[in-house]
Amino acid sequence: MAMGREEIIQDLEMHVRRSGGDPAGWRVGTAKDAHAPFFERHLAAELGDGLAYREAYTTEAAAGVAERLVSQCGLRLDREAVPEAGKIVFVYRRRE
Repeated sequence: MAMGREEIIQDLEMHVRRSGGDPAGWRVGTAKDAHAPFFERHLAAELGDGLAYREAYTTEAAAGVAERLVSQCGLRLDREAVPEAGKIVFVYRRRE
């Protein structure tokens, strides 16, 4: 179910805070759907932990959420994991 931009930002910020760690260790990005290869690889290869995602109403809103989490919260943008923009905003803590 799609959510509004501010609601997604609040939800994902709270998730990151509850999960802990340095915000710079977290990644944020967008994807077309939750069944994309990124999510399958993430679960299979354990690329990190704390994976959470929410669906925005538009790709523009999703991009805005990602940008705000980067600029105001210190997360890092992950454009390499999912090359095509979409309405799904995801965050996860990267294992180094």
